[in-house]
Amino acid sequence: MSRYFKIGENKKNRFLIFGLAAAVSLSACGKNRPSEEDNDNEAADPRAELDVTNGTGNSVESEVPNEGRIAPPEGMQEVPISENIQTPVVQDVPDEDMLGDPPLHVTGTPEADFLTSEFSTWYGSSSPARCGNIERAAELLNGTVIEPGEVFSCAAGIGPITEDNGYLPAGTFVQGKVEQGIGGGVCQVSTTLYNAALFAGLTIVERAPHSMVVGYVEPARDAAIAGNYKDLKLRNDYNYPVMIEAVTDDGTLYFRIHTSEEDVGNTVELVSVIIEEILPSEPVLTVDESLPEDAYNVTQKAHTGYQAELYRVVSRDGIEILREKVNTSYYAATPEYATVGSNYRTVSN
Repeated sequence: MSRYFKIGENKKNRFLIFGLAAAVSLSACGKNRPSEEDNDNEAADPRAELDVTNGTGNSVESEVPNEGRIAPPEGMQEVPISENIQTPVVQDVPDEDMLGDPPLHVTGTPEADFLTSEFSTWYGSSSPARCGNIERAAELLNGTVIEPGEVFSCAAGIGPITEDNGYLPAGTFVQGKVEQGIGGGVCQVSTTLYNAALFAGLTIVERAPHSMVVGYVEPARDAAIAGNYKDLKLRNDYNYPVMIEAVTDDGTLYFRIHTSEEDVGNTVELVSVIIEEILPSEPVLTVDESLPEDAYNVTQKAHTGYQAELYRVVSRDGIEILREKVNTSYYAATPEYATVGSNYRTVSN
């Protein structure tokens, strides 16, 4: 779901959520509620992804009627009034205590209540183990500070992904199939952070999609973690530190990014565009002699494949001023896997 943020309405909250876009289904603070099956399909062994599932002024016309006009005094020349008076751009005058150091566009050092962006996803329908992994990873990231010019690694921030560090076995993506692995579900944490970072204007140094689509964000808005070859890395290109806040509350994961940078009153939207849809192949069946002859038990549902693009759109006063492509992502189509009785095909036909 697309989420909208606008700056300048409140000193303590730089971006406000505008609501859901009619054409897209993602939202910055709303809840995505995928099925438990989608959420549980995420990854964790070294091969696996740890997650399954016209300028600023307005033109004003001034019309001066002919009737009722007073002629200029004798000896004075009448000067015509322009029909198009450009409204001047008015800027706030800074307080006296802001005239020195720090610069005018900066309010000072980061504060916990100085909000730059927020994004949330829903995980409440997941298995207890997956919920625990998400909450543990969020706990480890909460309060992280990224200094100016510093590159932050999400994998390093939540690691090591081991049982000794509080992680549990849960569903993971491994080479197109769902398997149990330590830390399954933590990619929902990196994904939620990825979206918050895009809204906040942090630089994305590294990001990789899942091998298959997940259920809690639209295609191209996910960020997978897997071994040492898939990570989410962010760089702070602001002049002052930024702080990451990660909170879990009743099945919803929130990421909020705080910074001392002054806002400029823009609205930011993330737009996911499907370029190609790839249908899955025929189901893969495994015969189980112990089952009834006509049995058909699905062990893994099919996944549609996609090629998708993500755009970051910046607007001011309802006018689009920037549209930049953030990434192009590819997701494999996978067939349905099922266990069937010995004569399933004969009986079913």
